[in-house]
Amino acid sequence: MFQRLAALVVRFWPVFLAGWLALLVVSSWAAPDLNDVADSGEFAFLPIDAPSRVSERLFQESWNDSLASRVVIVASCRDPEDQLTEEDKRFIDEILKPQLEQIAADMGGLAQTSEDEEEEEEEDREGRGEQDEPEETTKKRSLIVRVRTFQDPSIGRLLESRNGRASLVIVELTTEFLDRANFETIERIERLISTDTDPKTALGLIWDKDAPWWQETELSPGEILQRLKLSTSGEATVGRDMLKASDESASATEFWTVILVIALLVALYRAPIVALIPLVTVVVAVKISMSLLTLGAEAGWLNLFRGIEVYVTVLSYGAGVDYCFFLIARYREELEKGKSSPVAIEHSLGRVGAALTASAGTVMCGIGMMVFAEFGKFQQAGIGITFGLVIVLAAALTFTPTLLRIAGAWAFWPRVPGATPADAGWVDVASPLVRPFGSNPVQAAWDRLAALLLKRPATIWLISVLLLAPFAAWGAWHYTTLSYGLLSELPRDNPSVHGATEVQAHFPAGNAGPVTLILRNGQVDFGSDDGREILGALTGHLEESSDQLQIADVRSLVQPYGQAFPETQEKGGSFAQRARRRVRRKRIQQHYVSSKPDRDGQVTRLDIVFREDPFSRDSINQLDRLQQSVRTFLTSNEDVTWPSPGANEALFAIGPTASIRDLKQVTDDDQIRIDVLVLSGVYAILLLLLRRPAISLYLLVGVFFSYLASLGVTFVVFEFLWPGEEEFAGLDWKVPMFLFTILIAVGEDYNIFLMTRIEEEQREHGLVDGVIEALKKTGSIIAGCGLIMAGTFASLLAGSLVGMHQLGFALAFGVLLDTLVVMPILVPAWLILLYRGRFGVLGRWLGTPREVWSAGDDVPSAPATGNQADGNSSSGSEDERLPGNGGLSADR
Repeated sequence: MFQRLAALVVRFWPVFLAGWLALLVVSSWAAPDLNDVADSGEFAFLPIDAPSRVSERLFQESWNDSLASRVVIVASCRDPEDQLTEEDKRFIDEILKPQLEQIAADMGGLAQTSEDEEEEEEEDREGRGEQDEPEETTKKRSLIVRVRTFQDPSIGRLLESRNGRASLVIVELTTEFLDRANFETIERIERLISTDTDPKTALGLIWDKDAPWWQETELSPGEILQRLKLSTSGEATVGRDMLKASDESASATEFWTVILVIALLVALYRAPIVALIPLVTVVVAVKISMSLLTLGAEAGWLNLFRGIEVYVTVLSYGAGVDYCFFLIARYREELEKGKSSPVAIEHSLGRVGAALTASAGTVMCGIGMMVFAEFGKFQQAGIGITFGLVIVLAAALTFTPTLLRIAGAWAFWPRVPGATPADAGWVDVASPLVRPFGSNPVQAAWDRLAALLLKRPATIWLISVLLLAPFAAWGAWHYTTLSYGLLSELPRDNPSVHGATEVQAHFPAGNAGPVTLILRNGQVDFGSDDGREILGALTGHLEESSDQLQIADVRSLVQPYGQAFPETQEKGGSFAQRARRRVRRKRIQQHYVSSKPDRDGQVTRLDIVFREDPFSRDSINQLDRLQQSVRTFLTSNEDVTWPSPGANEALFAIGPTASIRDLKQVTDDDQIRIDVLVLSGVYAILLLLLRRPAISLYLLVGVFFSYLASLGVTFVVFEFLWPGEEEFAGLDWKVPMFLFTILIAVGEDYNIFLMTRIEEEQREHGLVDGVIEALKKTGSIIAGCGLIMAGTFASLLAGSLVGMHQLGFALAFGVLLDTLVVMPILVPAWLILLYRGRFGVLGRWLGTPREVWSAGDDVPSAPATGNQADGNSSSGSEDERLPGNGGLSADR
């Protein structure tokens, strides 16, 4: 098959060249921008039946409200001994708030509110004795719904810190926190509150000293801002920073991938033209892959997530350059034999085409198994990366030979094929830097390793395993120490991280993401006296259990402003005061109890603020304990009647912690499922190619062992050694999945290259010598491929996302471990022991060939090699004989 393909490529290379260039131009022209077709976020990729998503739908249906995002401005005292003064508070409410509303006005006005909110506003105006607003002022087109300060009648009390040193300003948006439409609004807010410029122009103020407010104070806005520190936080700000960091990481990764690949290719090839050929191949293949993927997303055939281009680019660059590297290495060997360029291309492609396809198939199978994941990002990554690998393999098999055909003998300029002795290394033996050594130092190193493996295979194998075992054990022990937080992904100097830290300094950490419990019961009217009694008892129970459940505050219909501001039954007063109280009570009831016709009074909410960070590892356990406590109370408390259906059917939870819990559950299940599928699929491919069950199993176990060791080293590095990691919360939750699928697939990819060459060499040199000859001839090439692959993975370190740093380090280290330890040491040493019969009777089940364990004391002789012709076997006089007892301890 590949011989025919090679003949077609060599004969009709102009057609292949024109086809690839046409596909590149047409797909690039027709493809939409990735931002227009890709989805953002994490929780949006959860299965539709995930509990948190079911709860969110119930919330939206019950309150006709979207789970929109917020920009939170923290106004706090710069001096730790100060407290907010009345002038500070008036500044926040009468200057800062109008300026924020002016941003909305400049962008088209406040966003359209719901009919219920318009009715509430009308009642509120009636209570204040105000007239209706003109119709033209209700045209609302910005993303800002409203601006809330401590004066807000609904939640104002919750926006002031108990220590009196900080106050929050909430800018509510209509969009979700990972919506790119938020960028302009957030940036305008940040420019507004920036104090980097002249204090008198801070906040964009054109302030009038004759205005009534300023006549009552001797302070100017600039002087007040010298007392106050303004910071931004909130979901929308964090989401914006996440998206920006993702974009910057993608650009930096792509840039440094190209730079590193060019540098490595030039260093390895030392020939500019042949170094450009793999680069041009993968650039064209990646561009076509991403264009076709975005076209497929636009047509609705598949979904893409923002950031998938990083994974497609890195994997395609690494794998594509590797495939080109192997092809060009074989092409060079053919040229060194004196063949013409067309013949050398045809022979090399015909000889390595099957191996390239098999190794690529292993990677595609391993990564492609992610399509069976429930989490949407893993599914999409499985499709996108696999598709990219298909395109890059096709390019390596057809486009690269075309470029080699065009370059001809000039491909290796300034080195002339055949002018120097052929060798398996990539260092110029004629170089002035190498000449003093008298030989190729790279090849000499591999020769020394081969000789050492022949002499002490068991010792080397045991030492290698023992050195890696502690890290593998550490990786297995800390396997579930993962971080699901959004802020933990961002650098510590990020503005939104500073803002979140400022919020936590004055408010409970749980304020960053309160948990909303939703109770639904068709037989209870939560707005009635009986319903209030149930809610009052439940609220009291949670307050009493606050230490056990780590609760900082509970807010419900009977306690709308939390424990610090219990509701009081005010009576009397003027007509306007009574009207305002009536409006406020109605707002409170509508906020906590659904008034929708099909759920009127049957659904209520409780907002719970935990003492700990909602993104911490223990937050999931806290939520589990909270829900269990509520269920137990509602179903077993004698003082409370809880009609059927039971609480198990009527208790829901929404909020970051609930979504993170589902994310953890789904991805944990996916990890187990994908691990089994990847291992099974790769093992099946190894069986198909090698037809040796025991050896195939050993190859799989070896790569899995290196995966655990790489994971353990990554844990150690980022917990104890990585700069900037003040508090290690765990590896990013995406690292184990991507590391496993990529490392298992790529590691076996290199093993397949070695094993196919071993089989080829064994036909000429025999069992043991065939292993050694294959290692000598392909070791440097595979190591070069691993170096290139590790370099592309290391480009992930160029971004700003912590998760990308962790994944880039883990992948780069893992690939180097596979190509410098597993492939050249663990595999050959094991095979040497196996083919020498060192495992005794166990060898029958470990893969020792029948002719070895049935030969008695003599191993079948191999064809004479150069060493054997001189009377010295390369494997030693006693190494070619089966020992009577076998065992790993025999090294002779």
